[in-house]
Amino acid sequence: MVSVLCALVLAGCAGRAPEAARSKDSLLRVVAAVSAEPSSGASAAAPGAAAEEAAPAHEDEVDEDGGEVDDGLELPAEPGTGTRAHSPLAAMTEAQIEELLSKDPAALGPMSVGATNAGALFNGIRMPESDRWELVDPDHAWGTRETIDALDRAIAEVHRQFPGSPKLYIGHISDRDGGRLSPHKSHQAGRDVDISYFLDARHRWYQRATAANLDRERTWAFVRALVTETDVELILIDTSVQRLLKEHALKIGEDKDWLDDIFQYGSRKPRPLIRHARGHANHIHIRFYSPIAQESAVRAYPLLVKRGAIKPTAHYVRHTAKKGQTLGSLARQYGTTVEAIKRANGLRSTAIQARRVYNIPRPSSGPAAPPKHVVVPPRRLPPPRAAEASPPVRHEEAGPALGG
Repeated sequence: MVSVLCALVLAGCAGRAPEAARSKDSLLRVVAAVSAEPSSGASAAAPGAAAEEAAPAHEDEVDEDGGEVDDGLELPAEPGTGTRAHSPLAAMTEAQIEELLSKDPAALGPMSVGATNAGALFNGIRMPESDRWELVDPDHAWGTRETIDALDRAIAEVHRQFPGSPKLYIGHISDRDGGRLSPHKSHQAGRDVDISYFLDARHRWYQRATAANLDRERTWAFVRALVTETDVELILIDTSVQRLLKEHALKIGEDKDWLDDIFQYGSRKPRPLIRHARGHANHIHIRFYSPIAQESAVRAYPLLVKRGAIKPTAHYVRHTAKKGQTLGSLARQYGTTVEAIKRANGLRSTAIQARRVYNIPRPSSGPAAPPKHVVVPPRRLPPPRAAEASPPVRHEEAGPALGG
């Protein structure tokens, strides 16, 4: 199988534009990973397919321009009121928490520590196997209980509406202990998920969604369920795919003002849930709130660091590079090192691009604590008329709804 995929990669790069050739090494690394964990998505590639359609099963993410996917978007706290998260640990003393850390750490439950681009995961849960999805890389499919349940709930809603729907491909969530997961900027705290679109019958992992192959009905049902039935923080979808989904939603009678509130495409609303980010025409990036796991982390953080269960989370500044800036000039500006910036962003060289956002680590005299409190904003539900046309179904067996 590896030889076949290698041939596909090399054939796709030969005679093509220089930018395709530059991504050949990344794609070959992906092929090596496929040999260790074959996926049906990779094996379905037909001879002569383009290299980018050979399905990077290990998800060494490369966008259409050969650059790293921009999944590091971090939004400021949403203004207004919301639901304050509560954790079972709130009723425990520090001595009780420390005793459980020593004797039965699993009893404390999953914890999402810090930011998604500078965090950790404690007591993570691996996404289970299912006939409704395929895990592309099971070793990096660990998340909080809330992330796993929310994803299962949204997929279940698609199958309720469309029995016999094909599998989705689930890519990276987080490493078992969280932290940096190459090549991502986020995916560090068990709350980020990469998942495929519903496409046509020839669907493979990491295949670009187009007007010709996108299953609009199922993909919109999935996205709608994420928005209305889970505590989703943001969804990253390429503008070209947003347009297809929004047009479909309007066609079936969804409320235009509500769609403008959730889609960035065609809207001037200030805080859309569904946003464009480079490299998301071939998969959806979902970030969930995990209020219990996040609040538990706030409560237990000092003890986790004290006992060496996690490393102190880092301080980062988000810097948009300007023309002429270098890693050296950024390191001098922020009082850090070139190597530290490279590690924080998964860079293999010292080259940076103007208008790209980079994580800049800041020196700290002590451990950086997570935010003090977690507040989950209300879910953005459609007005009653649209809701009655396609009522969301609460799946109580998947766990109680949180924060809505």
